[in-house]
Amino acid sequence: MSGLTSLPAVDAATLAQGAGKVPAASDKTKEAAQQFEGLLMGLLFQAMRKTIQPSNLLGDSGHSRSTYEYLMDQAVANKAASSGKGWGLAERLEEAWSRRDEAPKAQVKG
Repeated sequence: MSGLTSLPAVDAATLAQGAGKVPAASDKTKEAAQQFEGLLMGLLFQAMRKTIQPSNLLGDSGHSRSTYEYLMDQAVANKAASSGKGWGLAERLEEAWSRRDEAPKAQVKG
């Protein structure tokens, strides 16, 4: 059994520093809202791109050009949504989701 190693012990000081801490629900909500806003922005960019004539900026091949355009659209949309410079949809979703989560708690207390 020399091949087995034991797990390191976790002491109170390590726990106090937040090791193994589960992310708060609000952090998950914010991330989900930002990802959803980025997804919608990416879909809108793709739909808008279909309305214009393709340029040769990213190559002539249909597959390579569409891949690069898709990646560029996703990068721009994700950056805008995660930086807070998007449409504001992520913030509104966060507020609505947090109100929905707080409503049952208020009913239980009352």
